[in-house]
This record gives sequence, structure tokens and C-alpha cells, in this order.
Amino acid sequence: MKVMVIGGNQIKYFASRYYAFANKLVNGLTRNNHAVVRFFDRDVARLDNVLRSRVFGVKGANKELLQQAATLKPDLFLFIHADVIEPRTVLRLRENHRGAKFAQISIDAIFTPRNVKFINTKSHLMDATFVTTAGEGLKKISGGKPAYYIPNVTDPSIETGRAFDADCETDLFFACGSFEPGGHDPRKETLDAVREQLPDIKADFTIAGRKGGLWGDEYIEALSQSRCGLNLSRERDGPHHPSSPEDLYVYSSDRISHLTGNGILTFSHKKFGLDRLFTDDEMVFFDSNDDLATKISHYLGNDDARRRVARNGWEKSHGELNERLAAQFIEDVLCREKLTHPYIWPTEKVI
Repeated sequence: MKVMVIGGNQIKYFASRYYAFANKLVNGLTRNNHAVVRFFDRDVARLDNVLRSRVFGVKGANKELLQQAATLKPDLFLFIHADVIEPRTVLRLRENHRGAKFAQISIDAIFTPRNVKFINTKSHLMDATFVTTAGEGLKKISGGKPAYYIPNVTDPSIETGRAFDADCETDLFFACGSFEPGGHDPRKETLDAVREQLPDIKADFTIAGRKGGLWGDEYIEALSQSRCGLNLSRERDGPHHPSSPEDLYVYSSDRISHLTGNGILTFSHKKFGLDRLFTDDEMVFFDSNDDLATKISHYLGNDDARRRVARNGWEKSHGELNERLAAQFIEDVLCREKLTHPYIWPTEKVI
């Protein structure tokens, strides 16, 4: 197929976020023998006007997409957080390319009202919407059309670390962009509890908003030198928009693929339902901060067990949650009558 991927990256982040989901998915599509052309909607909008303003370039970017598509004649359009592209442009594309399939992908949480609103501006125009949350919560973003879960995936050319084989410098690793303003972020409370209960371990907790963060190869290298990692995802959009249980089912930020994909022993809270993807012998699940501290202490004191579980999680992540299978799943859903692989993630259609 000829695939046009719209959105997903920006020029200013090409190097610092080369491990982004969109890059991995494009690699998967290419490795599955599809021709992929990318359209960076935000960058095209900025380049369309002398002020280099994304807002002022919206009209030009939408016009350019129509022209590029007319030249390529894609079989599949994939929109990944393509907020510059307007619904009326999608309608024009559907009119101009009647045999093509249309899908959108969001790797953001569905407990965020802004994300739900954005997804729903296009969901009714798509043949399918794919989100990194599973289950009944997808009904709020299906727009009357099919919605599916898609996992955060690894890529062997990007997740290259094997921390389970390394002589690691760091005992426990966590990195994120920022905490909620005003305090009381559950992730910060967890980190504080770990610091208090395990003061002697060598921890690397990097919050981009405070320290500038870890990006690019520096981030991957830090992962590769860490024995254990915390898969702490957001679970609310500020104090006024808490998640419901269905908003968290099999949900995680993409750090889960960064951690498991680089061979780190990964700790996740049970509330996210990630035992749907990983077993207790592939990932460590906890149900409280005290439970987490106890289990971290156990595995740091039992290095053979730590390496074994971390390796098992790495094998699962690279073997069953990789970029080629994610690309294949999208093709199965959109272009085939049945699935071609026994995918380990939830594959149910939700409307």
C-alpha cells in the first residue's frame, strides 16, 4: 500500500524525540513492505507564512495536504495528533480518494477532556480510531465508528538497551515532562514515598520541567543503565478531571515501551490493567506505595530474579508488542476480514 502519515512529529523534536510512537509505526509500515510518505502538518503550517506561525498557516497546510495527496494517491491515510488538519479537509480527501481507508491514532489519555474533544472532531469521519486505552472507555471517542486499542510499541532499531545484561549504574529510574501544577500529583507522591522508604538506593528521577529533562540518546542511555524503572502514568487531568476505571484499562504512557524495550525491570500499578499484556514473571505489579517499596527492595536484593523478570519483559515487549505487529494490526482492521496474528492485546471493536 501507499500510506500517508499526517502529523506525529515536528522538525524541532526530530532528534530529541526520535523514539516517538509515530516514528516506530512508520518503521513498522515500511518493514511490512508499504510505501510511506509523511506530512508534518504543524511544520507545513509554520513554513506557509513569513511569521512562521502555526495558526496563520492552517489554511495553507490544509491546501498543501490536498495537493500532496492528489499526487501520491494513498491507499491509507493515518492521522496522528494532526491538529492542524480540519475536518472539512478530511471530507475533501474522502471525496477525492474514494477507495482509500482513513484512520486516526491517539496516544494520549481519554480522561483528558481536551484530548477527547480533539479526537471527536474527526472520529466520525474515520474508518477507525486507534487509542492506547482499551475497553468500554473507547465509546466516548468512537463517534459512532469503530474504535480500537493499540499498544505502545517497541522498535529494535530504537529500543537498543539490554539493562538485564548490563552492569547498571542506577538502581531506579523515572522520567517525565512535568508534574501537575499546584502539587498533589499521584506520581510525585509515589516518588516521595520511595525516597523516604528507600533512602540508600541510587535513584534517578528526572522531571523535565525542573531540570531540563533527558532527551534523545541521553535518555536511551540512561534507560540502558538502570536496573529498575517506574512506569508511572498520569491518572487525571488536574484535580478536577480524575479518571474513571474504564479510562485506565490497559492504559500507559509510552514510557512502558521505553522501559521494557530497553530491558529494565518495570514496575506498574495494578489499577492500569497491564496484566492483560504482561505476566507477573515479565513485569512487577504493585497496589500501593508501601507495596512498591517492598518489591523494589526485594528485586534490588535478588539480582538474578531482577535480571530474569526484566529479560522476560524485554522478550515479550520486542516479540509481541513491536512496531511491525502494530502496523499489521491496523492493516488487518482496515483492509482484511479477519486478524492475521494472535495479538496479545485487546482487539475488540468498540462503538
